[in-house]
Amino acid sequence: MVILALDTASESSSVAVVDERGVRAKAEHVDARGHAEVLTTLIATVLEEAGAPAIDCIVCGVGPGPYTGLRVGIATAQALGLAWQVPVVGICSLDAIAAAAVASQRAGTRSDETETETEGEFVVATDARRSEVYWATYSASGVRTAGPFVNRPDEVSDAVRALPWFGTATNDHVQAGVLGALAGRLLAAGEVAGPPVRTLSTHGTDDGSVARDLGSQRLLAPFPLYVRRPDAVEAKRPAP
Repeated sequence: MVILALDTASESSSVAVVDERGVRAKAEHVDARGHAEVLTTLIATVLEEAGAPAIDCIVCGVGPGPYTGLRVGIATAQALGLAWQVPVVGICSLDAIAAAAVASQRAGTRSDETETETEGEFVVATDARRSEVYWATYSASGVRTAGPFVNRPDEVSDAVRALPWFGTATNDHVQAGVLGALAGRLLAAGEVAGPPVRTLSTHGTDDGSVARDLGSQRLLAPFPLYVRRPDAVEAKRPAP
């Protein structure tokens, strides 16, 4: 199976072509405000480098992440899936970072930026701005056990703060190659995408409802995991 993977859930736009043998081509561009400008160029680049393969499936990171950037990646994946008539599935972007952490530990190669080891439960967290983080907890094998949530670090329980944390210290972002490989393993194992937790027109509420609705799903419908309430609110109308 040949998978086109893309993620825009952080300041990075990441794209890769992945098959059973591994990553065939990948490209990345870091610009928190430039997802829409670069994503299609990155896709064209990796498809050319991979030899213009026939794509069997598209996988996109569904966040949590910034409102606009996240929609760029998901909408692009949906459009390409419709045009190419191939299935589109989603992966929680934090799950992909967890998979990368576990793979790095199993290979005995840790990043230069951290000495954290995945010997037990751990946390993946990414920058949510406003002094907050998007976070979720994972088993030693990289399976999500709770989350995703959004909080200030000091709002997280002492038990969670005591676990090893990945992501925030180095501003880690999702590698599309890891995203595609994770989706490929889940698809090969016979997993199917669950129903949408949110649609493109529905925002989060900060109350953990997304995590409750998501449960243990790993292969997801291609819709964003918004875990924060919208910035814009309806103006209060003056009393008549």
